[in-house]
Amino acid sequence: MEDSLIKISYAGGSIDRAAVFRTDKNKVEKFLTCDDARFIPFWQRRNLFNQEPTAQVVHYRHISSLLDDGTNPIFLGLYNQTPWFAIKLPDGDAPPTLGVDGEFLSLQQVVTLLSEDEAALLCYARGMIIWHENHGYCSRCGKQSISGESGHIRTCTDETCGHKVFPRTDPAVITIITDPLGDHCLLGRQKHWPDGMHSLIAGFVEPGESLEDAVAREALEETGIRVVDVRYQGSQPWPFPSSIMLGFSARAVNTDIHLHDNELEFCDWFTREELSKFGEMSDNKPGRKLPNRNSIARHLIQSWFDDKT
Repeated sequence: MEDSLIKISYAGGSIDRAAVFRTDKNKVEKFLTCDDARFIPFWQRRNLFNQEPTAQVVHYRHISSLLDDGTNPIFLGLYNQTPWFAIKLPDGDAPPTLGVDGEFLSLQQVVTLLSEDEAALLCYARGMIIWHENHGYCSRCGKQSISGESGHIRTCTDETCGHKVFPRTDPAVITIITDPLGDHCLLGRQKHWPDGMHSLIAGFVEPGESLEDAVAREALEETGIRVVDVRYQGSQPWPFPSSIMLGFSARAVNTDIHLHDNELEFCDWFTREELSKFGEMSDNKPGRKLPNRNSIARHLIQSWFDDKT
């Protein structure tokens, strides 16, 4: 594994979410109709990219060709003082004809080619689009819900219910676990992962559980390893479909691995020397591979790899 500056995709970005304007219908209408407004179309959770010479998201100044009667633009905020919106296109078998060159691609396919601001903006937009897709009906009474506050709330249409829901993100923990001496780290792989890929222990936080408790539970459930010294390291937005990855480090108390819950098909301890022989996900060669360089998993592994104290 070569030393490198790891970029955690989707984190950072300089968009001003301008939440104060979301309830100001007149202001948002002015944003919608101004000449500088930008609109990001989504089709089947994909974005339209122009790949020459590098991937660039295709956006629009005018929305007449993108909207139908049921479309509600989602106000994302201001970027370089310009208002940005996300728009969901009809899902059909083929994307709508928009009159521009480009291809609808998954964000993950091109994220490494995007700027920090573009990646963060599309991450935000994707999370909002998916949230609306999943909350078209009231979770209490089952009646239809409608979008409000420029796309940042949904309200049940049944006046006797009127339940309101707001965008939510599912927290998941991911942890670099080292042995008691700090000479090995724990990596595993799931059956459905790409060939050769190994990564860290991760899982969703359950109700009534602290983040630290989630780290300890996931490690014990998946590997039989008990951990202490759980420490927060950083985070990465992960709208696939609606999570945020919360990175931690922890030290193992025991080293005997027992795969309990069938989450992993393989798990073992690895030294830094062994990790240096792992390949990259972009390699076409067989063998063990590390997570993508833009992921928080790789950031946590690299940080441990570089810390030889």
